[in-house]
Amino acid sequence: MGAKGYVGFIYVIYDKVMHRAYLGKKSYQSTLKGKKIESDWRNYKSSSDYVTTMLAGRPAEEFQWICLEQYKTKGTLAWAETYSLCFVKAPTTKWWYNKRIEGISWKVSEEITSRHLERLSNITDMLRKQNA
Repeated sequence: MGAKGYVGFIYVIYDKVMHRAYLGKKSYQSTLKGKKIESDWRNYKSSSDYVTTMLAGRPAEEFQWICLEQYKTKGTLAWAETYSLCFVKAPTTKWWYNKRIEGISWKVSEEITSRHLERLSNITDMLRKQNA
């Protein structure tokens, strides 16, 4: 991890006791007074206050840190995080600690309907066939 050419990574913190997880992204560099410096990625825990507090109050052995992938651009890093959170339906499931996506904090109180998913799938299938 941290190889030259990559801007950051997507990670999951798996809670082995509660069988829940948190998904996030972390950049390898940050900017301080207009100068790029290495970020705290090697010791980073989470941007979630809830998860950070939970990690501080429990043994590290109760958690597993998983790197899903590294990415070369900030845009792709942000997209990979957003895509992953949407893919697992994080805000609407009990298995994920995440309740926000990419700094957007709208209250999600219902699942995406099966009709919506079916119609979107049909459109995706149509596009895939037309562009094959």
